[in-house]
Amino acid sequence: MLIKEYRIPLPLTVEEYRIAQLYMIAKKSKEESTGEGSGVEIIVNEPYEDGPGGKGQYTQKIYHVGSHLPGWFKSLLPKSALTVSEEAWNAYPYTKTRYTCPFVEKFSLEIETYYFSDNGHQDNVFKLKGSDLKNRIVDVIDVVKDQLYGTDYVKEEDPKLYVSQKCNRGPLSDSWLEEYWREVQGKPQPLPNGMSLMCAYKLCRVEFRYWGMQTKLEKFIHDVALRKTMLRAHRQAWAWQDEWHGLTMEDIREIERQTQLALQKKMAGEAGEETDLSEENSKSLAATMSSLEKTEDSASPLTNKKTNIEQRGQKQLSPENSPPSEPKSSKSNLRSSSSGSLKSLQTQVANWRMETLVRESETETGSEDEFYDCESSYNKWSSMCSLDEAEIDISPTQGENNQDDSIFNPSFLKRVTSERGSRRIPTLHSHQSIDGCPETPVHSSCPTTVLILVFHAGSVLDANVDMTAKKSDVTTFKGAFESVMRQHYPTLVGRITIKLVSCPSICTEALGVLSTLSPYSFDCSPSTIETPSLTNDLIPIGAIPLIATSSPEYSDYVSKTIVSANLVYNEFIKSDDGKGFNGQVCIVGDSMGSVLAFDALCRTLRYQSRHDSESSILDTEITIPSEPTENYLNKSHLQAPTPRRRSSTASDNQTKLEFEVGDIFTFGSPLSLILASRKISDDKFKDIMKPPVQQVFNLFHPTDPVASRLEPLLSARFTNLPPINVARYAKYPLGNGQPYHLIELIQSHPTLFGDHLPMPPTPVLRRLSEASVQSTVSGMVDNIPLITMNALQQKWWGPKRLDYALYCPEGLANFPTNALPHLFHASYWESYDVIAFILRQVGHFDLALYNQAEDKESAMFNPGQDKEKWMRKRTSVKLKNVAANHRANDVIVREGCPQTFTARFMYGPLDMITLTGEKVDIHMIKDPPAGEWNLLSTEVTDKTGRIIYTLSEKQSVGCGVYPVRAVVRGDHTSCTFHLAVVPPQTECVVFSIDGSFTASVSVTGRDPKVRAGAVDVVRFWQDLGYLILYITGRPDMQQRKVVSWLAEHNFPHGLVFFSDGFSTDPLGHKAAHLNNLITEHGVIIHAAYGSGKDITVYNNCGLSPKQIYAIGKISKKYCNMATTLNDGYASHLADLKLPGAVRPARGNARLLVPRRLLAPVSSSSVSRSRR
Repeated sequence: MLIKEYRIPLPLTVEEYRIAQLYMIAKKSKEESTGEGSGVEIIVNEPYEDGPGGKGQYTQKIYHVGSHLPGWFKSLLPKSALTVSEEAWNAYPYTKTRYTCPFVEKFSLEIETYYFSDNGHQDNVFKLKGSDLKNRIVDVIDVVKDQLYGTDYVKEEDPKLYVSQKCNRGPLSDSWLEEYWREVQGKPQPLPNGMSLMCAYKLCRVEFRYWGMQTKLEKFIHDVALRKTMLRAHRQAWAWQDEWHGLTMEDIREIERQTQLALQKKMAGEAGEETDLSEENSKSLAATMSSLEKTEDSASPLTNKKTNIEQRGQKQLSPENSPPSEPKSSKSNLRSSSSGSLKSLQTQVANWRMETLVRESETETGSEDEFYDCESSYNKWSSMCSLDEAEIDISPTQGENNQDDSIFNPSFLKRVTSERGSRRIPTLHSHQSIDGCPETPVHSSCPTTVLILVFHAGSVLDANVDMTAKKSDVTTFKGAFESVMRQHYPTLVGRITIKLVSCPSICTEALGVLSTLSPYSFDCSPSTIETPSLTNDLIPIGAIPLIATSSPEYSDYVSKTIVSANLVYNEFIKSDDGKGFNGQVCIVGDSMGSVLAFDALCRTLRYQSRHDSESSILDTEITIPSEPTENYLNKSHLQAPTPRRRSSTASDNQTKLEFEVGDIFTFGSPLSLILASRKISDDKFKDIMKPPVQQVFNLFHPTDPVASRLEPLLSARFTNLPPINVARYAKYPLGNGQPYHLIELIQSHPTLFGDHLPMPPTPVLRRLSEASVQSTVSGMVDNIPLITMNALQQKWWGPKRLDYALYCPEGLANFPTNALPHLFHASYWESYDVIAFILRQVGHFDLALYNQAEDKESAMFNPGQDKEKWMRKRTSVKLKNVAANHRANDVIVREGCPQTFTARFMYGPLDMITLTGEKVDIHMIKDPPAGEWNLLSTEVTDKTGRIIYTLSEKQSVGCGVYPVRAVVRGDHTSCTFHLAVVPPQTECVVFSIDGSFTASVSVTGRDPKVRAGAVDVVRFWQDLGYLILYITGRPDMQQRKVVSWLAEHNFPHGLVFFSDGFSTDPLGHKAAHLNNLITEHGVIIHAAYGSGKDITVYNNCGLSPKQIYAIGKISKKYCNMATTLNDGYASHLADLKLPGAVRPARGNARLLVPRRLLAPVSSSSVSRSRR
């Protein structure tokens, strides 16, 4: 929530201002209502006796605000939704106004106003407290000094020029406020000479709690819809005084009644159209908008949010002001000719486009959660990570291995099956690397150690981005940076400076071309039309950057970007913050700004490497990939003239960056798409140039239609590896310790990087399936050829991984394509996930968590208190010389449902002894994997030895997999299980333990043989992001032995389910449990494995034969009900890895899947387990 207190002084008395403001509202409402996208309807205007401020006048209005919204936001809503309801209580000298919008439930605007006869010097007239007072921003609006520009400026309304004919007031000077206050201070008003002074104190609370748009729209509402409108309205109230002077309140009420009737006639047609939106659609749209909600705790890490506003409203004015008048334009030639079908489509799109867009980005635990002290990094370079200058050469590394490891190599496509066969995902328990950095000079006189240059060129759908919008984005970025630093990185406060580098808008021509060629209703500049635009998803938005960077002017755009960056850098060096600066320069580039930044860096590298610039311009071996568009120009237009352009200030040869760059962060960049296009279109570009930076971080949202990955462009092996998921700030403000370094990745995937691509696929698959049972996941012991590491490292863009995926609400996949670039572009500037990630990189913070997740869950566990005497005297006697066999099934709960789990405490073989009436402490790690065990409750077992516990509302947790441990108070024996809170439609793969894993039968639970390749198949599905479920009909008394067997054979982590005691129908138990997960918790079973007996179980769960995989002997009558794996898992795994055979898991649930092995279950006492 953004809270501002506006103070607006005017040379009037408080009573004169009351007449002036009411007259101004009526006149503006009548004049500026056009009936189409801009206008006001007065619904109610009547007195009230008991309300805000006591007794006063109540008004209800409807504003039509379509023409005043930013185009990118307007494109998200249908025309019928662009109305705002205003309720105002005028108990002068106190007024209160509330704006609501039924379609934007979490959009709130409330304004309170007090009027005093002073100059605005009172500090807290609204008696704010706590965070509201701390976060309040005071903004004094001076109607003389604060000028309007463009069409908003009217000469007749300028207080510097206006002179009242009736009152002989004016003109006002720039120092009018000080002059008037000296005259009227402490005296009754008006003075004999007619001088008077009053001030309107307006407290405006604006909140737009939706993902990706909050800060940008809150600032827009304050800056445009409130401040700009209030400034003009108060200038008009002063300039129209000859019209309202001498009027009484009765005259004003009559004017309001006449205005109400006139507006009803003018807006009648528009109101009729608005009713076309049915009640059902209205509810649907309201529901979908509410799913975009950003939770209270998430907006700021420093602010404890409080809901101060009951109703929600669209952006607009204060109660004293009416809508701003803005010129309208349209591009009807770009729109469908059928208005009826367009309106229908608009309503349909609005009903689903905001589905499931709950802002969970900083939701789980909010801003006040516990967090961990950041551990110091080692601050030294790894020998494998530092590169000599000689290695950063524009001549790429040549060699057979380099040729093979390319997605452009024809043989790569033939070997894609084999390549995919080596897929592995980095595990959370891989060895943590040492994050290195050049040490910052300790005795530097400059306070700034990191300069971040924001290359801002807009999104691909921005035809033109004005400087105001760019400054607003960077201001938002700075504010979010400051908040995160003060909360979690205090040592960086004051050490980072952020500057804007304004880049030219390079997509204007490309947008024009696509708009002309497209047969669909495609809006290249949403802000220039009156109604929301629609596009077909088939519009090739990804082609926009390709066309933009192929234009003849692109080379000049790069030159202008370099000039702008040098200018900003030199100005910083001369400023107080930059004097003596010798720290690191980092670049942050938005979608198109990152492309310009890359080409600027590569041009600088090429310029520095030249010895003869004239002769090298046409030397294709040197100009490898920095700017292929230059080469296009050289071939088609400038072959002869190019060498003679050396003297030009924008010349490619003379323009280069004047500073070195450390890291570059790209936001939703199409850079790899552009580089791939350049490489394919011209065979002279044999290799991709390595930019002269320490590290490139390519951040993107998975559903961004413009963003593309960089890693597969440099190495075809990375087509089999997903990008790294950036840790959620709300849950891991200091990071989750996952490995980023390239060396770690190579070592953890020995098969993928140790074998050459030409190797036939079959041996690879067989080797994997045999080794997986006996080797650990890390693969650190495998021998990686040094030549492989060197070859990859020389062409890699830094010592760490390049591609990083950010969280985004799942519903964004349903958005129309042309709405996403605007939304994603806005989300980066306020994303705490992004900012915390950048701070960890530039500040060189690595939070080393642990090497083994199970070690954290067991060795670090402390029950918190000593053993107690048993509550029952006979218990100690019964439990002599018997072993504990406590157990509990893992639990899956849909988010928002009650989180309940059951555990049973038994002793002796075959459950001979039941623990009855004894205390059990329940502990849980609420922020795994690095958190601490927290005591939830102490329960007493019932006569069957069970405890059933439901987490309270305060204890309930968000989406994730949480370890739970129940410890018997009397002897500290325990059982450990997992609580998985999952979003709806979580995709999983089910494995029947006995049916799909065991090659031999063991009724007693002894060590049976494992089917060859079984572990590899489970890992394959886990790598794709599916939640793994292990199910068996065995009684739960065998849980410890069975889970230990799974852990011994290195099966990946999954949720395990047993039958509750002995069952006469174990298959029925399986079916009932799976159906419960499907119906009650929204789980989607993507595939299921088992024996022939399990086919009917899965069939009863609604799975198709293609989803059921059966291994072993299958009865003939079941053959058509499942896919039989007659050739075993090795052959099946090869089929799964064929291109297009399977897809990765969808949705955010894939981020919850633990990347580790199963840990054996132990009921031994804590003291013994810790020895």
